[in-house]
Amino acid sequence: MQKRYVSIWFRHLLADWQLIRRPELCDIPFVFAAPDHGRNMITATSPLAASQGIEIGMRAADAKALCPGLEVLDDKAGRTTILLKGLGEWCVRYSPVVMADDFSVDGLFLDVSGCTHLWGGEREYLKEIVSRLKSKGYTVRVAMADTARCRMGNSSFWKSNSFDCTRDAYRSPACVAARSLAFTGKYTG
Repeated sequence: MQKRYVSIWFRHLLADWQLIRRPELCDIPFVFAAPDHGRNMITATSPLAASQGIEIGMRAADAKALCPGLEVLDDKAGRTTILLKGLGEWCVRYSPVVMADDFSVDGLFLDVSGCTHLWGGEREYLKEIVSRLKSKGYTVRVAMADTARCRMGNSSFWKSNSFDCTRDAYRSPACVAARSLAFTGKYTG
């Protein structure tokens, strides 16, 4: 049996989780921040904050200067891990092998070998995952490939969900970038 792997990347995991809990924040740019060496550093951004130039790793004070209406929320250590664990348990309906993706901080890794036919094929399988997570309030990118590195690269670097990941995807720019990351530790493309 051919091995197949899926990567689910939660592009704005903490922001989506917060918007599910507090829908009134949908029109307010917000970030999560945690103390780091005496400075409050941004650990996650909402899509609205990101569209205004706020980035992860930026100092919260600098971000507030760029975006005066920015709401800064306290990030708690381990919150992402807890969220991914819960989402991983929910994803067991799609594969018996689900784990947090060690490469992508905000992602899940599924070994779906032999599972996709239950949903009518790979395309329908991925569409089901995306639509169910979207209905719960999460923004995700998914990819499927023959190798773990390719599916990680495809979900992280492609601009949209990659429903057609075949052996030819191994040569895709996203997959090449993923392989270079595995060797160098940073994106070289």
